[in-house]
Amino acid sequence: MRVSVGFAIGATATLVACSTPAEQREHDVWVTAPAVPAALQEIHAVVLRDRIFVAGGFDSRSAITRVVFRFDPDAERWTRIADLPAPRHHMPLVVSRDSLYAVGGLADGFTPASTMWLYDEVTDRWIARPPLPEPRGASIAAAVDGRIVVAGGYGTDRVLLDSIAIYDQATGTWTRGAPIPTARDHLAAAALDGLVYVVGGRPLSANANFDVLEIYHPASDSWTAGSPMPSRRGGLAAVALDGRLYTYGGETNTAVFDSHERYDPATDRWTSLARMPTARHGLGAAALNGRVFVIAGGPAAGFAQTAVVEVYIP
Repeated sequence: MRVSVGFAIGATATLVACSTPAEQREHDVWVTAPAVPAALQEIHAVVLRDRIFVAGGFDSRSAITRVVFRFDPDAERWTRIADLPAPRHHMPLVVSRDSLYAVGGLADGFTPASTMWLYDEVTDRWIARPPLPEPRGASIAAAVDGRIVVAGGYGTDRVLLDSIAIYDQATGTWTRGAPIPTARDHLAAAALDGLVYVVGGRPLSANANFDVLEIYHPASDSWTAGSPMPSRRGGLAAVALDGRLYTYGGETNTAVFDSHERYDPATDRWTSLARMPTARHGLGAAALNGRVFVIAGGPAAGFAQTAVVEVYIP
């Protein structure tokens, strides 16, 4: 069922209801939001001071880009801000204590990088910070209590990494953490209540996706397992909202997913929700104002790009 409604921040949008009882349909729905100015894939998205940021990726020519865009929900507008110092894709973005970092990623084709950059909002520029202990791309980065946990992905010679690198903002130094139990790339993660939930991914092959959920406990430097996802997906996005983990999209070698699943840590259970209107992989997801913005990505397996932004209303 599709009906026209007003988007919560003022834009006219399309509302997509899921196959749930009628009394539930005012929730668990999708609306559209203003598209990104450029079609992109292999990006991440984060929220800093109530605005959404995306950076790098592949553009509509399937070329690596340096572009950075910021979305202001009040103005309903995307703005291009300072470019990255160098082109990157498969590069996690993370916000820790009101600071935005771009961590590692892939450059020069699919070569892992060890760079870390901090965005300076005052001067609109990116500043080099201490690099990762090793080059790493297609990984995750999540912030807990002033530390940035970087896990998964692959390094030099496309070797999967089980090592964890932890950056301390206060000291500007990196240390090691307990290795991730399942080495994988193209995984996703979000921090919830002081823990890092790491989900999905693949062992270099999109036809060997994982359903695994592993939870990192920074206080004890240890891992536990959660219930696996209902589906096996790599190239997905994940975001935390209201104490739960939401996951979106992914791909195989020949297809993309419109999957949308939610994990509740309190019950260790997954729920399948209203599917994304646009199936895609290599997408960004960010929670803002009680909703999830699912941004750009690849609408077909491999190289493909879209600028679409769809917003999930829980």
